[in-house]
Amino acid sequence: MHKKLEILGDGQIWDLKGISPLDAKLTFEDLFSGRALGEMARKKKQIFSAFKVKNRITGLSVTKALRSHDQKAKKTAKIVLEELAENAALGITCLYIGKGFKKNWTAQKRNYWKDLQFVIIGGGVSEGQTGKILVGLIKKHLAKKNLADIVVFQAKFPGKEAGFLGAVINMIQEIRQEAEARGLKSICAIGLDLGREEIGVGLVKINPASGEIQKQKKDYWVFKSSTKTPEQSYLKHFLDSRKGYTQSEKIKGERIRFLILELTAKLIIQAKNQAQKLGLACAKNIGVAVPGSTTPQGYIMNSTDYLPFFRKQDGFNFTKSLERVLVKRLLQDCRIYIINDGIAAGIANAYFDLSRVKKGKFAFFGVGSGLGGCAGQMAK
Repeated sequence: MHKKLEILGDGQIWDLKGISPLDAKLTFEDLFSGRALGEMARKKKQIFSAFKVKNRITGLSVTKALRSHDQKAKKTAKIVLEELAENAALGITCLYIGKGFKKNWTAQKRNYWKDLQFVIIGGGVSEGQTGKILVGLIKKHLAKKNLADIVVFQAKFPGKEAGFLGAVINMIQEIRQEAEARGLKSICAIGLDLGREEIGVGLVKINPASGEIQKQKKDYWVFKSSTKTPEQSYLKHFLDSRKGYTQSEKIKGERIRFLILELTAKLIIQAKNQAQKLGLACAKNIGVAVPGSTTPQGYIMNSTDYLPFFRKQDGFNFTKSLERVLVKRLLQDCRIYIINDGIAAGIANAYFDLSRVKKGKFAFFGVGSGLGGCAGQMAK
C-alpha cells in the first residue's frame, strides 16, 4: 500500500439494508449502480428504446439520451439521474451516521464509513456529462439532509485504468524494494484489471526514490491494452450462490478459467515486451485487480459469475496459478499481488487527488455493473 494512504474498509457495501423508506429489503446496489440506472431506464422504455446498447436498454442508454438532440429524452434522462442521485444521498447519509457495516464486522470496523468528508463517484456512470450531472444532483440532495459539507466529485479514472493503477499503487513499497535490490534508478510496473467485459493492462513508470508514478506526456501509463473476457454468452451460468454444477458446467467453467489465465498472461508478456522495446526495466512484482475479497496468500474469497471457479472454496489459488502460467511462458520469478477491484479503483483515484482528500475521510463508489469501492484516509 502507498505510504500516504490508509484503507479503512473494503467497499463491498451492497448488503447495506434499509436505505430506502419505501422498501427496507432494497440494498445500496439495488438503488445506486449502473445496473440500477438501467432498470430505471427500462421502466421508461418508450423513451429509451431509441437508445439501446446491443439491443438492450442499459445505464449507457441514459447517457446516449443526454447526448442526443431529442429534448424529451434528455429531460427524461435527467429525471432518472435525479432519482439515482437521491438514492445515492440516502446511502451516503446512512453510511455517514455509522450504519455502513456488515453484520459480522467487529466493533472496531463498524465506524469505517462514519463522518465521511469526501465522496468520489467512479465507474461507468461517473463519466463525462452524465457524471457531472449526477455529482451535482447528489450534492443537492445531501444539502437537503444538512450534509452540504460533504465534498462530492467525479473520479479522475472512471474506467478500468483505475483498476490497474490501483493494483500498482498497492505494491509500490515492494516495487521500490525491488528497484533498490536491482540497483535501478527508474523502474516500470505492470497492473491489470479483470473486468466483466475486458481484461485491461497498463504499464507505468515509477521513481523508486519517491515512490511516485511518473506522468507521461498525456497520461500516466507508458502503455495500455485490453482484451475481451472470453465466452461472454456462457458467463450467466456461473453464479456463486449456486451450490451445485453439472459435470459439463464444471468443465465449461474451468475451461473459461484457463482461458482467462492465458489471456492475462498474454497481456503481461505484451506489456513486458513493450517495456523492453522502450529500454525500460520492468518490475517482477505484478498487480492484479479482481472482483471479490482477497487474501495475502493469493486467494479470491467471493468471486463473481464472470470468473467461474476462481474462489478459494473451488480449491483455486489465483496468484500461484497465474505465476505457473507465466513460468510456462518463460517468465521466471514473477510475483503476483491481487487486490479487490473496488479498493484498487478507490486507491488510484484518491492517490491522484491527495491534495483534495488529505484533510479527512473519503469514500470511493465504483458505480458500474455493481457497487464497490472503499473507505479510507491519509495515513497517520
